[in-house]
Parts: sequence; structure tokens; C-alpha cells
Amino acid sequence: MAIYSDNFNRADSTTVGANWTEVADDWSIKSNQLAPGLTTTGVILYNQPLATVDHYAEIAMPVASTTSMGVFARSDLAGNNFYLLRSNGTSWNLFTNISGTFTSIGSYAATLANGDVARIQCVGSTIKAFINGVERIAVTNTAITTGSYTGIRSTQSSTARYDNFTAADVGGVYSSDDAFFDFI
Repeated sequence: MAIYSDNFNRADSTTVGANWTEVADDWSIKSNQLAPGLTTTGVILYNQPLATVDHYAEIAMPVASTTSMGVFARSDLAGNNFYLLRSNGTSWNLFTNISGTFTSIGSYAATLANGDVARIQCVGSTIKAFINGVERIAVTNTAITTGSYTGIRSTQSSTARYDNFTAADVGGVYSSDDAFFDFI
């Protein structure tokens, strides 16, 4: 079982860190937070694989934007195929991305607020979205069955920020109300 995290607490830089691969656009560290690029939709991949395809990825959004802000899971190493949870500022949506074709598979109407924490979890064919620790979307989807990488996707923005990234294999004990208790 693997668990990875990054709080981005380091000097401002256009180099994000050794465990990150900038797939699209030029990401940076600004004021101890991850900032997307300014030219196109950016994708940044945490380049350490999780042990299984059953995992989650979580990110805090301390500075919200009406641009597309999201976190993805069950990605291939190139960042071509993945499940994405993102907000456009007025709603949260789950998508499949297969070779650049995005298909909406679920949604939750709520405004993105500064400090929201988004988590996408993939276990078998069950894909769930949690906003601030509360399950808001759950779907059954078999479009993407492989991939052990996670990351962040964002349209270009001078204001959007990300913080406190975590990705981990799903394991541990579930209570009767599906709350997850991690015994790592």
C-alpha cells in the first residue's frame, strides 16, 4: 500500500518538485502553494505510481477560481486517460478522460469556495467524489480499468491555487456508514 503527499511548502519556483511531471503548461510554486500555468489547460502528474488501481487523490483549493480546477485518479503515466473531479466555480463534475475526450459521468451543484477539499476515489467500477469529506457523487463506470497515477488539472489562471495533495491506495477498515479508517 502506498501513500504520497505534498504540502508545497517550499520557495517560490517554476520547478514544482522531483515527484511531479508537468504534462501540460508550466506549473509553479507560489507562496507555499501550487499554481497552474498561464497559457493553456495544465496537467501535472504525481510521477510515483500507487500500488493498485483502487486509490484516491485529494487536493485543497485555498484560492478558488471560476476556471476549471480539479484532481484526477487512475491515470496512465502519460496523463492521457483518467477519472477527473473538477469544479467550474458553480458545479462539481466527474469525468472520464480517454485520449483527450472528456465525458461527464456525474455532477453535484455547489459553488466552489476558498478552502474546499476535493477527493476522487476509484474502487473497482465505483467512482466517488467527496467535497470537504462528504460524498457528493457516486457512479458505476468501467471506462478506465487501469492506471495507478494521480494528479491535478487546471485551466490557466493567475489566481487559482492548490495545496495539501494526498494520494493513497484504498485499504483499511470501513465502518457501516462507509467512513474510511486508514491503518497505515
